[in-house]
Amino acid sequence: MKKNLDFILIGVVAGIVAVLDFIGVVGIPMGIFSVSSFYIGGAFFTVFALWFKRDGLLAIYIGLLIGAILSGTFTVFAFLLAWGNVLGVLVVMLGFKLPMLNFKLLKIIDYIGFVVLVIVSQFISSTWTLRGFVLFGLMPLDVLKPAMFGWIVGGIIVNIVIGIPLIKFFSPVIIKAGLLKE
Repeated sequence: MKKNLDFILIGVVAGIVAVLDFIGVVGIPMGIFSVSSFYIGGAFFTVFALWFKRDGLLAIYIGLLIGAILSGTFTVFAFLLAWGNVLGVLVVMLGFKLPMLNFKLLKIIDYIGFVVLVIVSQFISSTWTLRGFVLFGLMPLDVLKPAMFGWIVGGIIVNIVIGIPLIKFFSPVIIKAGLLKE
């Protein structure tokens, strides 16, 4: 029964990720292939990784592939490029395994840790994915720096504005429902 619930959780989260990816890429584009100015999904990815750990990471990866198909940005390289977002939120997830940080954001150090980890996360995900776009010929090299800047700044903003309230208001619900993964 527990495994069935894990598959359902992965499916639901992957579906949410696919929709958020579609909205980010199609609804709020930066004008650069598959890059969004304010990719709201990124905040949810961070929170899903904190709540659902391995299942969340798998769901994010699957959802990104589905989202790329829905948005018309899927290429054969999507299997490799989707790892950029997964690697980024993996940093946040692992950072909150440190004993001094609590993902529920109970103390000021937790908020500071969250912001620092998000900055590192956005740098990693933008570097992996956008350099991959350049390497695979999906984006010219001359737009790499502006695209990275937009990705990092937008990612930090959405994680602070959307991610923090998601954590504060919905973590108790996730915990009470027994969905939190340790």
